[in-house]
Amino acid sequence: MDNSNENKKSSDSQELKLNDDVQVVIKQCANCGVDFEARVMRVLGHVIAPNRLCQKCGEEQRIKRENEEKADKLRKLEILHYEWRIGSGIPLRFRNEKFETYKINNTNKKAFNMCKEYADNFPKQPNKDYKSLGIFSKGVWGVGKTHLVCAIANSIIEKWSGTSRDYPPIYYVTEPSLFTRIRSTFNHGDETEAHVYKQLSNVPLLIVDDVGKEDVSDPRFVQRVWFTIINERYDNLKPVVFTANLDPDELANHLGGSRNNEASFDRLYEMLGGVFYEIQGKSYRREK
Repeated sequence: MDNSNENKKSSDSQELKLNDDVQVVIKQCANCGVDFEARVMRVLGHVIAPNRLCQKCGEEQRIKRENEEKADKLRKLEILHYEWRIGSGIPLRFRNEKFETYKINNTNKKAFNMCKEYADNFPKQPNKDYKSLGIFSKGVWGVGKTHLVCAIANSIIEKWSGTSRDYPPIYYVTEPSLFTRIRSTFNHGDETEAHVYKQLSNVPLLIVDDVGKEDVSDPRFVQRVWFTIINERYDNLKPVVFTANLDPDELANHLGGSRNNEASFDRLYEMLGGVFYEIQGKSYRREK
């Protein structure tokens, strides 16, 4: 049996059907008024109306819609980033500080480069290989430690795209404010101590400024708070950035609650990769 004729008849019928269902008409562009060829299609007995715009105007409108969608998405992201900066705890004075606004000199250049690299490479998923970061200036104030860690925070927020999260990617707090917040839970207020630790443990990056600045009367309280925070973040591969006016030995003593308990410092040391960055120099607040 010769199938070639059958195949030819089938092909002819499809072509005929296509010609019956598609007609070319001359339309006037609703935008520029130029005549153009438009196809009128009939699908399952229903007529699909032809384009109202010529190809040029149709392409221009498509590009316009895409640009408007991109601009709308950018506006929403800017609003989200603004809300995150407020909710992150970054002080108002440093809420818009960036690495570009930091005054670099020979005494802080190494710490500056490390902080910028840290922010640029910050992962969006927990990473056991991503280290924590510690900056200290023994006995020196006003050398820009807070500016640097807030620049890290602002940089991470600006590039963060995890919009499904309902909390900022970072949380900034000073150690005195942290202790005050935890103590306030002892009065059975709206917030519990467990809720505080949950936030500090789950946030992608925790920044604690001015560690050791407050002379706490109860060293056991200091030891308990820091062990809870560091241990939770250590177990869950969450880094921490901190600043201090203590050298590493003094920091170990502080975290251990002055009781020679180095459990917290031992974990932190591993999280830091054994590296502490020191900033020296004079107070630029006084220079101003």
